[in-house]
Amino acid sequence: MPFEEQGAAPSNKTIKKVDMQTAALMTRQRTSSYWIALIFVAILGAIQVYFFDITFHGPDQIRDVEIARRLIHHQEWPLNGPPLFGERFNLPPGFYYLLALPLLVRDTEAAIFITFGALFALSVWYLLRVIHAQLGSRCALAYAVLAFPVFASFYTHSAWNPALVMTLSNVVLGLFISLAQQHRHDGLLLPLAAFLLVQIHPSAAPLLLGLGAYALLNYQVLLNRRTLASLLLIAGMTAVWGSQSGAVSKLLSPAPASAATASGHGWLSNLLDMDKWRDVFLMPYSAIESIQPAISGLGALTAFHLTLMLGGVLLGIVYAAKERTLRWILLTTVLWFIVSMAFLSQGAFWHLDVVHPWLAVLAAYGLARASEKASLSTGHFNALATTSLVLVVVAHLNLYLQFEKRGKYDLLLASLFFPKLEPLEYKIPGYTFKYLHEMRDGLSSRGICQDQVIGLDPMVMGNAVNRKLDAPCPSPATTGQVSQTLYFIASDQDALRFDFTKGLQAMTTVGASAIYAVRNTGALVNGKAENNVLSNKKIDYMTFLPARLAEGLTLTLPPAPETIVRVALRCGRDYPIEQQAHWKVQGAEYKKPLTTAHARYLGSNYYDLEWTLTMPASQVYGATISSTLGPLDCDVSAITRPITAH
Repeated sequence: MPFEEQGAAPSNKTIKKVDMQTAALMTRQRTSSYWIALIFVAILGAIQVYFFDITFHGPDQIRDVEIARRLIHHQEWPLNGPPLFGERFNLPPGFYYLLALPLLVRDTEAAIFITFGALFALSVWYLLRVIHAQLGSRCALAYAVLAFPVFASFYTHSAWNPALVMTLSNVVLGLFISLAQQHRHDGLLLPLAAFLLVQIHPSAAPLLLGLGAYALLNYQVLLNRRTLASLLLIAGMTAVWGSQSGAVSKLLSPAPASAATASGHGWLSNLLDMDKWRDVFLMPYSAIESIQPAISGLGALTAFHLTLMLGGVLLGIVYAAKERTLRWILLTTVLWFIVSMAFLSQGAFWHLDVVHPWLAVLAAYGLARASEKASLSTGHFNALATTSLVLVVVAHLNLYLQFEKRGKYDLLLASLFFPKLEPLEYKIPGYTFKYLHEMRDGLSSRGICQDQVIGLDPMVMGNAVNRKLDAPCPSPATTGQVSQTLYFIASDQDALRFDFTKGLQAMTTVGASAIYAVRNTGALVNGKAENNVLSNKKIDYMTFLPARLAEGLTLTLPPAPETIVRVALRCGRDYPIEQQAHWKVQGAEYKKPLTTAHARYLGSNYYDLEWTLTMPASQVYGATISSTLGPLDCDVSAITRPITAH
């Protein structure tokens, strides 16, 4: 209502409110910087949606999708979220209900990937709009450059709870900037969004310190009816969950012996661990460098992106002193790092996702203000930002295209944690959903079941995905028959080291893997007509115990002038099993020395062994290969192939 109609002069509070609204309106005018930012956010979001099935898929994702499906189809309402702290504690189940929503539209993992990818892009767009309206278009453009971290963006559309962390953190930060910048007190949505974010992953909890401090020092926020309503709703839901879920009693129960004896450090030692601080700030680069084999050029592009981020953060710290909202963003970020680094003696790459938007806004503000101090024209700033955004797009395309081509890369486990883990040799097999889906379809469409699939690659894959791709075979005791054909799976690099696939024609390929059909020669493993020996006992929800071979391992081979024997082992500890001296061959002679490869995935040792043997042409009985190490704790996958003369 116009002032003249009030019959009184406007108060200072009213004038201030009108000035803020006018400033915000002027800031919201679309500029070239804003349009550039919007276009590239749309491009990067489209890349995620287009490559929706190129994302990590492992036991956590498989478990969570199963829970969401049981919710949809069997009305099994989860009372807890994903397990934490060695499965001793759970947060409320908000993540599972969010995960189930896309399945209501279409019951496929693709629905989840597309929905989560689109939500992440929309959350970036929302925060971009808020920054543009409250902090200016130049700051918004700088934020767009930093909004999509190369490695973390690869799994923001995965069916994994950390996938939603950056998405919701973007929303929480956008709501906070609007509240603080406009001096508003009606915090209805901010507490609810923060409550949901903490349910997704507890790494968000330290953010509540900064948000809580802001609310206490601006107590009008807490006195607002909308804020009180949202806080009361949160308290009520938490009380109901705590009483129904049993999570509190589970947390208060005595820790398992393994957890109780685990070594730890005091909070001050954690906080002052300089190696950890170094590793945490280098994590975006270290995660990319952990990929094996290395993706050409990706490390350099990620290093450039990280340099922009860290340089911008330093500038943001300098310039934040003059801007109230940025001071609160800086304080909240600093508190997050202090609490997280003190509490976590060991952190992982996904712990940083929640604070990435806060760092990105701080860095964007620093870069924008520094460019203004340097009198850099809008045209030059736009050109530099556009060049940077093009490099970011190239980095994302490079990562997605290479993962699509190969289907699986190994990730060095040590580089994904801060401080780095020891020993350094252990890896995580990083499979894309597309690769796993095509491998499953490639086998099931041909009627191939799990006992027919041989090799180290399917052994690693099976344990990486909880053996959920395995199709059970009919029992030979039921059918009276043993499979006449076996299917050996190996990577395209296998022939560089081993001879087993030389001269064989691949039946089909999936990513960088090939499937070969091989006649079953009737070789025996420890006297039984089986090619795979696996244990069905589990250590936890994602790890199977290896099989117990009380008498060691003995392979009985059918007679053949020349034969190649290939054995894959997954063992619970490191054995000197690669040494030829620890194997006894009877009835045959070595044509060439034992060929071996050793890999460490997660907590297991994997061995790939190949014998090339000759037997006398007149020999009626076969040969045997026996280990001399006594009892072994190892899964076994074995296959033999006679070498035909050409």
